[in-house]
Amino acid sequence: MAHNRVKVVVRVRPTNNFAHNYIEILEDSKVVVHSNKHPIGHINNQVSDWSFPMDRVFHNAAQDSVYNDCVSQIVDKALDGYNGTVMAYGQTGAGKTFTITGSTENFQERGMIPRALSHLYQSINSMIEHSVIVRVSYMEIYNEILTDLLADENEEPKTLTISEDAGLTVVKGLNVRLADNEEEALNLLFEGETNRVIAEHALNHASSRSHCVFTVHIESRSRTQSSSNFTLSKLNFVDLAGSERLGKTKSEGLTKKEAMYINQSLTFLEQVIIAVADRKREHVPFRQSKLTHVLKDSIGGNCNTVMIANIWGEAAQLEETISTLRFGTRMMCVANEPLQNVHFDPVLLVKEYEQEIKSLKMELAMHDTLANRSNVSYETYTESQQYDLQQMIRRYISGSLTDIEIVNLRQVKEIFKQFRTIVLSQEKEIEARMIQKYNIDLTADGSKSSRRGSDADGGVGETDGTGFGLGVAPPTAKLEKAAVVETRKLKSRKTPKERVGSGGKKSSQPPSPQEEVPELPPPITPALSSIPPLHPPSSPPTKADAFEEFKRERGSEINRIFVENKKTLGDKKRSAKELAAVINKSKKKIDSTASLLANMRAERIAEEGEAAENVYEEEEFKLLTELKELKKGYKENHGELKSVQSDISYCQRLVDQARQRLVQEFDMWYLESFVQLGDQTRPSTTTAPLTAMAPSPSPQTVEDNQEKFERLQLELMMENPESIPYLNAKKKMEKRAIYQPKMPGKIKSTVRNAPPTVMSKV
Repeated sequence: MAHNRVKVVVRVRPTNNFAHNYIEILEDSKVVVHSNKHPIGHINNQVSDWSFPMDRVFHNAAQDSVYNDCVSQIVDKALDGYNGTVMAYGQTGAGKTFTITGSTENFQERGMIPRALSHLYQSINSMIEHSVIVRVSYMEIYNEILTDLLADENEEPKTLTISEDAGLTVVKGLNVRLADNEEEALNLLFEGETNRVIAEHALNHASSRSHCVFTVHIESRSRTQSSSNFTLSKLNFVDLAGSERLGKTKSEGLTKKEAMYINQSLTFLEQVIIAVADRKREHVPFRQSKLTHVLKDSIGGNCNTVMIANIWGEAAQLEETISTLRFGTRMMCVANEPLQNVHFDPVLLVKEYEQEIKSLKMELAMHDTLANRSNVSYETYTESQQYDLQQMIRRYISGSLTDIEIVNLRQVKEIFKQFRTIVLSQEKEIEARMIQKYNIDLTADGSKSSRRGSDADGGVGETDGTGFGLGVAPPTAKLEKAAVVETRKLKSRKTPKERVGSGGKKSSQPPSPQEEVPELPPPITPALSSIPPLHPPSSPPTKADAFEEFKRERGSEINRIFVENKKTLGDKKRSAKELAAVINKSKKKIDSTASLLANMRAERIAEEGEAAENVYEEEEFKLLTELKELKKGYKENHGELKSVQSDISYCQRLVDQARQRLVQEFDMWYLESFVQLGDQTRPSTTTAPLTAMAPSPSPQTVEDNQEKFERLQLELMMENPESIPYLNAKKKMEKRAIYQPKMPGKIKSTVRNAPPTVMSKV
């Protein structure tokens, strides 16, 4: 079992007032902190300098640098079936939430979770030979209470409990949502972010008041191998609430109570880490708090863990910086034991066992044939075989047969079974003879069990001779006439609905006057003279004619770009269609070659026996080589098709963008050329002065601010296609926050600029 200690990196919050005199970052990823607590003129033996060796130190580093060095390997391992945890620890305001989640205002500043989701789905799309299912859960621990951040508002809140199943920590009642693509996963992340509890205090205007755990569950199965095993791993992103000093945060009321719970849970977490690092400790207090119980697998368990220690490098936060770095050095002493989480599908496992049993039976049959025991069978005994064996045992009991030849273990078990059947039948026969001979009463009401049936009980028929049968009716017995009449009456008693359903037809009656369908009135056709002309001489031309003129003159360049992009899109679609036809043809060729190879192999094994299973003839070898080349070509064409499909999506966006631009430019040109001109030249039909008329719209008012923002955002998205799922999920989150109705009675997080101790109940 491989041991892998927790990797700890330090990330310094960017600040203009970095304490260069107190904090020193060396090249070997070591942080040295100096303190000036020594009073002048007095001897003090307290430690004033601390040195903290870390795995990596990030100072003024971007989000992508932190992700590539710390998190990307964890994501790759999770796809291979290993659990992973990324944890952010530090004081309040040090940048933990920014590191884990990032900023939604800028795509380049997105955090570890959005980058990991993008990396995960890109890797899944390249894994053609595996089928991967991704599920997502999001929970928070607020004041030692577990809350599901993805719970439906229309449902009643569930009580979440932590339990252990097969050595793994499981939160019962937590919603685990399916995410088929990156956009759906980001949408769930942003949905959970809107339900988090945040507040404001002196050090942070948007302080997280709870510990949050975002978990990605990954299930991977092979598409090429019919194996029963599959991998099931989970990837945890833990955003711990920051430790707080009430003297600095100035918290009061509810915010003070939240800070007490946060500091208490972080203290328990440090105690657990100290206990896990000490190999002599027999008991680790994981159940002291909900946080330590949830993180049991991540601390000293089956997991690859990375902790990001966020520090605030200012002189005023020096004590908190030392405390965070000391916590990080203790975390580096924790050794995890990551294992690949391989599970077995019970349905496929049963099929494998059945195939193995069949193979073993065939091997036994071949062994018996070689040992001249061809008459030995390993199947279940039939009724005739059981009868023959029972007669053999009876002859053995009577003494006519001296010995029973033992063939296999199955025969021994069947002999014991038939022995038991014979003994039980003899006991019943002896009991029946004793009852018949001595007329023994065995019933509870005092009647004798050996008495025959009489006419007094109203029964029909005679007993079968043993006194225990139900009776067999004699051939002369007939059903009474009264019973026949009663049966006919029952058959005739049917409801009208049943009679209709059994084949009867309702009599067709003419509908009543109230049920007649009214006729529609004839359409009113106006006179031709009353129809006004569509385009009076003074009106502007139709938009269709004006649009053709615009494409020839002012919009010729935009129309040219639109036509070229459309032509390119058509060429790409034709290429994709041709590639699809080639791929389908290759697939049929692969199937036919594989089928031919399997038939040849089966015929050869049937002729030469199982010994020739691993031997290939020249023709079979040629087919195997051809099949390998076909599969190689199939994969190359499939990869090229994926690339062409990506180009089609890009060209389609360019065509839509050019079409939108063409329509917008035409609207502005049409407004300038005809609408405003018509308003100025059209004679006034009223006596009101010209100044009383409504001003004509200017070209700048055609595109409002929202439309202009969406157009600019679309242009930026075209420059960076990777940002499309992120920005789409962000827009959905904003729309949901605006339009989705809030459920009454549910506690929501405070707004970011609200006072520290204010929470709203809507």
